[in-house]
Amino acid sequence: MIKMRAIYIGDVMFNECNVFELNEETNYFEMLNDKKFEYKKEIVEEDDNWLIFEVIIGKDKLDSTAKLINR
Repeated sequence: MIKMRAIYIGDVMFNECNVFELNEETNYFEMLNDKKFEYKKEIVEEDDNWLIFEVIIGKDKLDSTAKLINR
């Protein structure tokens, strides 16, 4: 299973860095921990302060990989 995920660079200054996942039905990146926080896909893709990853989920966590795709 392939998922698109993103993190906001400014969040690395805090104790936690929120992860957003693309909901392909709505075309919004939604925060995994709180779906109320979401950003349009185009906003995230056009803003240099976001890092976007392609995440391939394996059968177990050790088989999963992430690749930075927007730099």
